[in-house]
Amino acid sequence: MKTQLVSFRDFLKTGRLGAVSPDMTMAEIADVIGIPEHAEPDYWTFGKLEISFDVEPPYRMNWFQIEEAGYLKGDLEALTDRLVLSLDGFSGKTKPSEFLEAGLWTPDQAKVFYAASGYDIGMNICAGTIQMHFHVPTDFIADQDAEAYLSASSPSQSMAKIDSRAVLDSIYSYPHPKTEEVPGAFDWKLLSGSQYLALADGRQT
Repeated sequence: MKTQLVSFRDFLKTGRLGAVSPDMTMAEIADVIGIPEHAEPDYWTFGKLEISFDVEPPYRMNWFQIEEAGYLKGDLEALTDRLVLSLDGFSGKTKPSEFLEAGLWTPDQAKVFYAASGYDIGMNICAGTIQMHFHVPTDFIADQDAEAYLSASSPSQSMAKIDSRAVLDSIYSYPHPKTEEVPGAFDWKLLSGSQYLALADGRQT
């Protein structure tokens, strides 16, 4: 089968990687991009592309993700021998604000969740079926206590520092709209995409 060249921008807008969509079955994925050499019964890995399937027939997809997305760089990224990603000017170093400013989603579609997560600050951009995971190292905080820092700081004080330090981890695509990473597990705070941008560049206090 011919190699597909897939736009990263289109993936972030639609949740589809060319012919790969998050509502497919295991058999449909095998037809499109083949079977990985080491496939678990419900989890397939193709380099940076990882796919989780339901354990019951017809083995429908739970989600797929681009893992280690922080290492994306250059013009192209070969996800499999049949699927190549055109990065469209984005990379693993693109900041949350830069994704939100890129016109990928409508102003009311993108939501930003953030919370203390151990010694880091976790952040997700959720837009339709896409969920982008970032982590923020807390070496800029004196005692690296992320929870205390977020409790003591207003969003206007913290968002610019968080945005400049946020590191992209992975990008998930789900069959249905997604919200925060683990609901209830952390004290997630919610901002709209436009609120986040206003706070990150100091336009909102």
